[in-house]
Amino acid sequence: MDALVEQPLARAALRGEPIIPTIVPTTYWISQGIAEPIAYSMERFQFQLVDRKYTFAHVIYFGPATTDIDFIPHHDLLVSHWRRYIKNLTERGRAKAFFIERFQLRQSVLDIIVPTLMQQLGQLGELGLCDCSIGRNGLLLISKYLSKNRSLKRLLLNENQIEDVDIAKALSSAVKYHPSMEEVCLSHCGLGNNLDILPEILGGCNHLKTLRLNGNNIGSESIAQIKAFLAGNQTLTCLRLDNNLLSDADALHISAALKMNTNLHYLYLKGNAFSYHGKKKMMDTILDAASLNSIVESNHNCEIVFSFPVAASHINEKFWSPERKAQSKIILALYGVGDIAQAAQYFRDVPLELIPYGLELIQKELDCLEQHDAISFGMKNAPSHILSRLFCFLRVWNLPWLFNNGVQPMQICSEA
Repeated sequence: MDALVEQPLARAALRGEPIIPTIVPTTYWISQGIAEPIAYSMERFQFQLVDRKYTFAHVIYFGPATTDIDFIPHHDLLVSHWRRYIKNLTERGRAKAFFIERFQLRQSVLDIIVPTLMQQLGQLGELGLCDCSIGRNGLLLISKYLSKNRSLKRLLLNENQIEDVDIAKALSSAVKYHPSMEEVCLSHCGLGNNLDILPEILGGCNHLKTLRLNGNNIGSESIAQIKAFLAGNQTLTCLRLDNNLLSDADALHISAALKMNTNLHYLYLKGNAFSYHGKKKMMDTILDAASLNSIVESNHNCEIVFSFPVAASHINEKFWSPERKAQSKIILALYGVGDIAQAAQYFRDVPLELIPYGLELIQKELDCLEQHDAISFGMKNAPSHILSRLFCFLRVWNLPWLFNNGVQPMQICSEA
């Protein structure tokens, strides 16, 4: 150890005083061959650990000083700083959320922080250890103490590789039986690299509200598990599957799951290999324009998020009643799913007593949607003028029906 660090510690030990870790400056780290931006971040990090606000804050975050640093490497000289910080946090801390990002956390550090965070901080609701290279033993340690924790509602382990089934089983079991967990984030953890891992993870997440699995190389080989997970889930409101390897062959499975799941509010799918046709198959679940009944029976809760706005998804996003959403989708269909005359065929067999409501409906404007949204997925022939829609409506409706129900033209004129 460098004399800069060694001598103060030795003097304190000889005097029988508690050893207070010395701040190791940037110059020392540079002398050890560490790049200057990282060296500066390492010095800054030590000052953070002795700063009172990082002990008493409700939300605590540790990360590199700048975004261009990949991560801060582990060094044994930092362990004593961690130990003292965690001791102070245990005695006086009030943290409700604790996040570490892009720090290399070796087992010697994890053994210090994980038991304290998960057992002794009873008020901690959120824990994030993202891109920390915690490895197999670190994930097993987290799973062990997670099973003893009762307070966590949100767990973020993004960019830590889950490479074998044993880790997946341990983590899944801990999440499954956790009494208050609502959100688990496992983005960029390599879950699709081993086909046996994702089923284990999904098996423990049936009670969550949010599950983030974006960037995991998940492909068509796993679509059966995803379909089963979605179709039978009663609590999930947000699922992130963006930036994976799903394709058009998987669109029908996702559509089938969405027909059975009416709780999901957000499904993120951008960055996959879906073509226009695959996206259209899934959007048909949200707006099935085959008939009036199919529109009404469409999924009115889920917003499917692609890389561009889609009108029907925007309707689902609104905090409206199902009736108002269905009505808006009928109007959207009349704006031009294919040919307007074909869309107006919905009303051919509408009973006479409902015609006033139909006339009122087709005159409404899509005030919640932009024009570029309305033309998404082939909605290109939308007659925006109300008179055009009224004409199409009356042209396809069976007008003789009006007179076959005992109402004579002269009677109508005389009443008028």
